[in-house]
Amino acid sequence: MKKFLLDLIFPVNCLSCGKEGDWLCSVCFDKIPFTDRTLKTNPPLDKLLVACDYKNQVVKKLVLNLKYNFVRDLAEPIGRLMSKKLSQYLFENDGAILIPIPLHKKRLHWRGFNQAELLAEQIGQKLNIAVASNVLVRRRHTPPQAKIEDADERKENIKNSFAVNSDFKENLENKTIILIDDISTTGATLTECALALAPLESKQIWALVFANG
Repeated sequence: MKKFLLDLIFPVNCLSCGKEGDWLCSVCFDKIPFTDRTLKTNPPLDKLLVACDYKNQVVKKLVLNLKYNFVRDLAEPIGRLMSKKLSQYLFENDGAILIPIPLHKKRLHWRGFNQAELLAEQIGQKLNIAVASNVLVRRRHTPPQAKIEDADERKENIKNSFAVNSDFKENLENKTIILIDDISTTGATLTECALALAPLESKQIWALVFANG
C-alpha cells in the first residue's frame, strides 16, 4: 500500500525515454551499450571488468539516482547489466564469491543502504554466485573519492581504509573473489580492497563495476 501511494504521488518514469512504469523500460535497457574494456590493474587485483561507460547519459543517471536520490529499485536493472557483463568472463562460477565494497558506518547511516551490496545481491541471484558481505570492513571514514580529482591523492585518501573482518573464518584458497562496486575511476578503492584480501590467498581477485568514469 505504501509503495502504491508513493507511486501515485511520485510516479516512476524511465530515466531514458520518460515512459511511466519503470525506472528503465525494457526498450531503453536493451539500448544501453556495453564496453569491451578491461582496465589495467595492479597486483593483487588480477582483473577489472567494466560493464558500461559513465559518459553515457542514461548510465550516469542510473548511478546518480541510486547513490544520491536513494532509488534502491535501480539496483535491479544495474545488477542485470553487470550480470550480463560478468557472464561473458565467468564460465565456471562454482569457485567464485562476490564481495561488495563496504561503506563506513557513517556513510551507511547517511545513505541507509550500501549500493554495492544491493548490486552484489542482484548479481548473485541472477548468476547463482554466493555473496559474502561480511568479509571486508571499512575502518576509516574518508572524503568521497568522487570529490578528489588527482589520482595520487585518491590513492592516499583511501590507503589502509579496508581490513578483513576478524569474524570471517571461511577458507577462500580455491575461490575467485569478485569485488563489486558501482563505479571506478582510478581503481584505487578496488586495489586497496584487494590488498586487504591478499592474505586470504584466494585463487584470483577480480573486480566488476557498473561504470568507469
